[in-house]
Amino acid sequence: MSKESFDKLLTDIRASLQQVEATILQREVPFLALLAAYPTSPGCVLEIGAFKGASTVVLSRAARAAGDECIWTVDPFTSPCETDPDLAGGSGYPEFLSNLEKTGEEPFVRAFQGFSRDLAKQWNQPIRLLWIDGDHTYRGTKQDFDLFSPFLSDGAIIAFHDVLATQPGPCRVFLHEVLLSPEFGPCGLSGSIGWAQHVKRPEVAARYFPQKLKLYSALCPHAGACALGLRMPRLRKLRYNFLRNTYRQAPSSTEFLRSLATWL
Repeated sequence: MSKESFDKLLTDIRASLQQVEATILQREVPFLALLAAYPTSPGCVLEIGAFKGASTVVLSRAARAAGDECIWTVDPFTSPCETDPDLAGGSGYPEFLSNLEKTGEEPFVRAFQGFSRDLAKQWNQPIRLLWIDGDHTYRGTKQDFDLFSPFLSDGAIIAFHDVLATQPGPCRVFLHEVLLSPEFGPCGLSGSIGWAQHVKRPEVAARYFPQKLKLYSALCPHAGACALGLRMPRLRKLRYNFLRNTYRQAPSSTEFLRSLATWL
């Protein structure tokens, strides 16, 4: 896909999102679309946590442009829940389906209404993009990672939403299970999305150890504050924001994903 084709795709995606309640930041849409539109390995796209379907629409439309027949998403579609206690009670599944219908994506989305642990019992497909945006507690995020990361293809991308939010799960799991793991190489942040590429050769991952260590050091204060329910002192927060912003690399060029797809 050329840059011009991707720009047109992004315009179409933004138009579709006008019909859906925004649950992903506008500045994060291009990067999420890039991840789905440029496969870096064989496999499917799996989304954990769909809510009302905004990110589902982005992933589905972009993955179709890459030639995928469908994407998978899993969510119990119940509220309130532990990480969203202020939501009104009831099932959000009808609204999710309605949003897919309005945007024309319903035929291309395989939705599993239930918990990710239930889907994992029957899952057997390789994954090229794993988007984790479900239970934001540490236990919930860790469980999603443990259940589905074994299915990541060599070269696949794993991405966590809300790494820079106040819930501790995404940041802690991204730090300890991804950045400190010899099974991941290139990594970074785009908005509040933490991402990394899965690699099965330790000697390849080792090339990116300095990059991962620097990002780990930058994020540690935030992870610690979230885990303890504390606010960072003002000076430390300013320093953290400065370091964090050095990794806010939302690539505008399609060459970014092409490079990840060809370096293995």
